Amino acid sequence: MNQFIKEIQEQPEALERTLSYYRSREGKDRLDAVCALWTTGDYDKIVFTGMGSSYFISQAAATMMTAYDIPAFAVNAGELLHFQSSVLTERTLLVAISQSGESYEVIELLKQLGERHHLRLTVVGVTNESGSSLAAMATCNLLCKAGKEEMTSTKTFITTYLVVYLLAESLSGRRADNDLLDSVVREVSRQLEKRETYLSRSVAFLSGHPFVQVIGRGTVFASAAQTALMFMEATKTPASALLGGEFRHGPLEMVGPDFICIIYAHSQSGVYQQSIRLVTDVLAFNGKVILISDTASGIESADLLEINVHCEDPDLFAIPSIIPVQLMVNAWAKEMELVPGSFTHGAKVTSIE
Repeated sequence: MNQFIKEIQEQPEALERTLSYYRSREGKDRLDAVCALWTTGDYDKIVFTGMGSSYFISQAAATMMTAYDIPAFAVNAGELLHFQSSVLTERTLLVAISQSGESYEVIELLKQLGERHHLRLTVVGVTNESGSSLAAMATCNLLCKAGKEEMTSTKTFITTYLVVYLLAESLSGRRADNDLLDSVVREVSRQLEKRETYLSRSVAFLSGHPFVQVIGRGTVFASAAQTALMFMEATKTPASALLGGEFRHGPLEMVGPDFICIIYAHSQSGVYQQSIRLVTDVLAFNGKVILISDTASGIESADLLEINVHCEDPDLFAIPSIIPVQLMVNAWAKEMELVPGSFTHGAKVTSIE
């Protein structure tokens, strides 16, 4: 068993550890501490920042917050460092996400805000590493409990996403539905167990395609972006993630017999019909589609592979829906005689810019 698939299979336990932590007194106190900061009225906005998968989760977090009428934005940490730091004031609650807690741009941003701009900024750190630089520099921390991870992000992606979901629920004054959260863990396990029902066909679908387009909208775009990143990192295959609306504004012209895309679409997302219309258009233009959804589309086509993922909440859908694709990436990398999830030109923790 390679290390990448080992880490993929450890995800149910990672989710359970993270849930158990935030059901404990310590975890609840950490969430309450962030809520107490926000409810003081001292802050006029929340800015989420990170790099790579941490930035993808930042975007989803901002989308969740704004749905609850909380003014929130996501800004890539590199862009925030060099071009957009003026959006940060002492009335900004900055949520910095770094799974390692050592991402260069995040740490450099926090250093420069204090040293160069003399900002007394309130920083919430979201990290998997309690002894990291981010944990030490943050005002307070929300910890993930993914455990050790060496390869392309799997456990850290879904546990970090879970933490920001719990944060959004807390800041909105809602009580997290424990039954719903437990069902997500069970669905992750189910997807791992049922992989043989779709895995061989999905690899056959992907075979021969030099590029993979990934499409999603709303909070599940975090999984779409992470999917593209996994294809690039773990299989060395060019891939791109686009919002469904953006894909229609030009990139749709790429579609033809050599085109394949993965589309994430939850039936309760508010844009499900638009996503299904896009599926039908791609098929009409002779492209292939892997559709990941919680419900059957009703479309009959040899060029469509549907993977059903049970999840009631469209915001939580990002967690179980990425599991089938992680498995596809692992299988395809093996097909290409690569070590799945390994790094050849860089490292898991990016320490330079």
